[in-house]
Amino acid sequence: RIGQDDSITLVLPSAEMGQHAHTGQAMIIAEELEANWESINVINAPINSEYVNPELFNKQRTDGSTSISAFWDKLRYVGAGTRMVLIKAAANKWNVPENECEATNGYIIHKKTSKKLSYGKLALSASKITPPEEPILKKPEEYKYIGNSVPKIHTKSKSNGKAIFGYDVRMPDMLFASVKQSPIFGGKLKSYDEKAVKNISGFISVVPVPNGIAVVANSTWRAMKCLEVLNPKFEGGNTKGLTSKKIKEVLTSKLDDLGKVEVVADKVLDVEYEVPYLHHATMEPMNCTAYVRDDSCEIWVPTQFQSKTLETAMDVTGFSEDQIKIHTTLLGGAFGRRLETDFVTQALIVSKSLKKPVQVVWTREEDTKHGFYRPLSISRFQVGLNNEGKPLQWESQVSQPNLLAQFVPSMGWLNFDPMTIPAAVHDYPLIPKHFYEIDGVNVTHSPVIFDVPIGPWRAPPNSINVFYTESVMDELSHLAGIDPLIYRLSFLKNSPRHKKVLELVAKQSGWGTDTMEGQGRGLGINEWFPINETKTILGVVAKVSISEKGKLKIDRVDCVVDCGIAVNPDSVKAQIEGGVIMGLSAALYEKITIKDGQVSQSNFDDYRITRMRDTPEINISIVKSLERPTGTGEPGSSPIVPAITNAIFAATGKRIRKL
Repeated sequence: RIGQDDSITLVLPSAEMGQHAHTGQAMIIAEELEANWESINVINAPINSEYVNPELFNKQRTDGSTSISAFWDKLRYVGAGTRMVLIKAAANKWNVPENECEATNGYIIHKKTSKKLSYGKLALSASKITPPEEPILKKPEEYKYIGNSVPKIHTKSKSNGKAIFGYDVRMPDMLFASVKQSPIFGGKLKSYDEKAVKNISGFISVVPVPNGIAVVANSTWRAMKCLEVLNPKFEGGNTKGLTSKKIKEVLTSKLDDLGKVEVVADKVLDVEYEVPYLHHATMEPMNCTAYVRDDSCEIWVPTQFQSKTLETAMDVTGFSEDQIKIHTTLLGGAFGRRLETDFVTQALIVSKSLKKPVQVVWTREEDTKHGFYRPLSISRFQVGLNNEGKPLQWESQVSQPNLLAQFVPSMGWLNFDPMTIPAAVHDYPLIPKHFYEIDGVNVTHSPVIFDVPIGPWRAPPNSINVFYTESVMDELSHLAGIDPLIYRLSFLKNSPRHKKVLELVAKQSGWGTDTMEGQGRGLGINEWFPINETKTILGVVAKVSISEKGKLKIDRVDCVVDCGIAVNPDSVKAQIEGGVIMGLSAALYEKITIKDGQVSQSNFDDYRITRMRDTPEINISIVKSLERPTGTGEPGSSPIVPAITNAIFAATGKRIRKL
């Protein structure tokens, strides 16, 4: 939308959760449009088929690091097509040939006379011109914005407090709700003491929600206080009696049922690796504001998945699509958790009951105990090497809940039973071969259902698989007596991008140079997104120190990323840094455990995440490329984990196989 004041408003398809999707998408349009960056404003797109993500099953959703790659062509066509109709409008006004006019910095200029008109002055007449079917796109050497670091769209509003996150939504006569759900997954509400809250100032109502109850008051704080007095009790549940110890026993038993395979070779590696459940721990807890009227519904929500939010609203209200309006706010972190709509359902139910706008906000404790956790997993590896150190036979068995099974209903077009697909072989069954050129790989899988909710966690199941694969490759290199870098490179002869990234990160990190006693370097490599034709390649080297008392310190992390064209290099680096820190947190501190059928952890005192003092020096280099841009939101969280554990081995000789 171009206003008469020359403001340019872009209606962008992706949700903004701190990954700078809006900035990157705006840059692509602004580049082809020849816009003045200072004139750009952005808003989130409403529900509409024009905004579906072609790389994510044609749903309106934001995940998979696809905000740039999925919309690269479309955003350029929008910008270029608009530029061309503005040029035509100016040429018509001046009665001159179009080739005598050019667009620059928000103006159309007549090259012969230097006359110029701003976009705002031309917008009305340009809007009546049919855009070209095939807009003329810029060549990379003509880019002004793309490839350069420009100021982020939301920095100012986040700094001055004007940015609207889900929790910031306010409207007249709005009510506030706090929820309590059965701590045992699948449990039901048994009783509560409504009499105890009726005389509390600000109390409005009590409304049952799935597996729990909501208390409504005139402020979030009073709703939380009323909930404490209400003292809800629960009964039953699908996970009753479940513990982390029992889960481990079941996973191990399933591995044993699969059975080990006899491996005959000069040298044999026989190891097991294990990872725990992980929580998303977003800084903004789950929340949603809904207003269900008699004949329509509005929702204000920090969501990654507008299509699923719409479906949820239709189910709860019975309304048709055209009776429902969804406003996507800024997201205070997501990492896959906000692909779910459990908190949306609650807000809709409460608002429908009271016919008032209602904001549901979870406490930190409720958020921690009712997540959709990254699956826990155990995997056994048996690999036989020949006398040159090359695998002759690679056998692995994995036992874990199957994340892919959860997504088949939304994929629609997949025609296989997801429970039969190995969950930690490659990242998805669509990938026929790993980037390491290794023959004789055989993977068997035993899916296990524990009724503990699971979900994507910043690159599912990449964050599990990369830890396994890069750790095993490191073990094999030492078993073969070959440097871990040289060993990996020997399996990448037909993968020049991977090879280049590894060589560059090795050089940047000083790989092979001497370290002091108690220090070590470790290597990890990753590619993402697996179903894209062009993938992001990321190489990571971690340098660690171990004190005489055994205290671990991550001194330095070096990264080299090949992500095609880096639309905004500063955003790319920020994303890799964020991924590295989150992966470091997962490696060293984070773990969800189950006791008596419920999550033991409740807040940041017992679910520790990385803090500033834990953060190492992080150096990131971007491979120059003219290839299509790929995603960078997720790749960094995975390879840092084996890089750290491999570095610990280099420093101490001790293998970390359980996180």
